[in-house]
Amino acid sequence: RPKLSLQQLNELSPVEFHRTFENVIECWPEGAIFCSALLPFKSFTTMIAAFQSYIDRLPAETKLKILRLHPDLAGKLLDTNELTKDSSFEHASVGLDDLSPDDKNKLTELNACYKSKFGFPFVVCVREASKFEVILRSVSERIHNTVEQELETAIDEVKKICRLRILQLVDNL
Repeated sequence: RPKLSLQQLNELSPVEFHRTFENVIECWPEGAIFCSALLPFKSFTTMIAAFQSYIDRLPAETKLKILRLHPDLAGKLLDTNELTKDSSFEHASVGLDDLSPDDKNKLTELNACYKSKFGFPFVVCVREASKFEVILRSVSERIHNTVEQELETAIDEVKKICRLRILQLVDNL
């Protein structure tokens, strides 16, 4: 699908806006519904800021819900081809769909420890982490955070993912 110009973006009906941006926050179309009410946007930067501000203002309970909607990295949903199109692309971009059995086991174990400590899957903007080793180091370090620190860190990662997913849909030249 061709990328949207700012003018095209601002001419979208609320329904088209929802459909286009419904998964910029993983499996959370409410973000697109909320932000569609803010049309027209002065720039893509303003639009990204609107989504990020929407996320920031959510109560902690809702932020937890959003984090729990994220798939485990290189987990069951990848194995069974049930990831969203966006998550599949992101997994593939850093080779998470092609890990050695050893690396996959390492990540699965770390994911399980992380999830049992925090109650949500490890969320990282894999396209910014860029390498499996960086992701492994990140989960190994973040597992020592407090729940409050990790909620904030994971939500910051959600905002980075959101920004990159929006930039994939718009013609930001």
